[in-house]
Amino acid sequence: MLDSVNRLNIFAQCRENRLAIWECPPFLFILMGIVNIITVVATYVFASRLVDEPQAAALIVIFVSVLIFIVGNLLIAGFNRIAEANRLKSEFLNVVSHQLRTPLSVLRWSLELFEKEESVRKSGSKYLAVLQDQSERMVRLVNLLIDVSRIESKRFFLQRTPVSLEKLTTESLKSLKPYADSSGITISFESKSKAETLGDPERLRMVIQNLIDNAVRYSSAVGKVDITLANMDGTNYVEWRIKDGGTGIPQREQQYIFQKYFRATNSRHSQTRGTGLGLYIAQTIVKELGGSIGFDSEEGKGSTFWFRLPVYKK
Repeated sequence: MLDSVNRLNIFAQCRENRLAIWECPPFLFILMGIVNIITVVATYVFASRLVDEPQAAALIVIFVSVLIFIVGNLLIAGFNRIAEANRLKSEFLNVVSHQLRTPLSVLRWSLELFEKEESVRKSGSKYLAVLQDQSERMVRLVNLLIDVSRIESKRFFLQRTPVSLEKLTTESLKSLKPYADSSGITISFESKSKAETLGDPERLRMVIQNLIDNAVRYSSAVGKVDITLANMDGTNYVEWRIKDGGTGIPQREQQYIFQKYFRATNSRHSQTRGTGLGLYIAQTIVKELGGSIGFDSEEGKGSTFWFRLPVYKK
């Protein structure tokens, strides 16, 4: 109810999009409606005086109304695209500056210590590990941004080779185990399918790692994450599913979860990391491979994410 009321507040929407009132699509829509009504009335008055036939006058009014509606709709659509581009640009700059600031600060701090402290130079391996971790973090962010750019420019291409989701999951769990252990999270994996799917191994590995990373990151301090892989009865699909007992996603925000740069408000309060790009890219990859992706979630009780892909038949 409150969201509906907020949508009717055109001035609040204009402020949120950082647009002047004369550049704001909701206001322009209302303005065009008023102009349309005035024009229709004026056209009817003049047409009824100049044309003897009422039907002809009505046709003139209808023609003028449709013409104004089309022109107005084109103008507002253009302003909408400009407003959306402006919003995405602001979000992009905010994400990049926030995500790069921390690793760059760590790099600068470590290098300054190397330069000034003799003891640090003697035990440099520890700090080199920190530098490597932070540099890899920046590389991952840049790769995500490149993928988003390719998706939007329709240049996002995937390989098509037989892939074992069971093998990819096992390998991903092995690499992510230290991270899960340090977070106090136990991960279980139950595979009921040996089926292969036709896809891009590295991209699918990224999807799996992203879903596992999210489940661990948003779980409670000490918790459990369950992963299952199984063929779907009566279909030619295999389903990969992960369940956590974490913060969950507020109901009002679930429709936005696969949008670019979106992060739920409760996750932003509890976590500082995250770009809001992983699920957007994961959805693109899965759909490009002919599958589907979705989730079920309840705030305070956790989330279950899943994706389904066609089984590869040799």
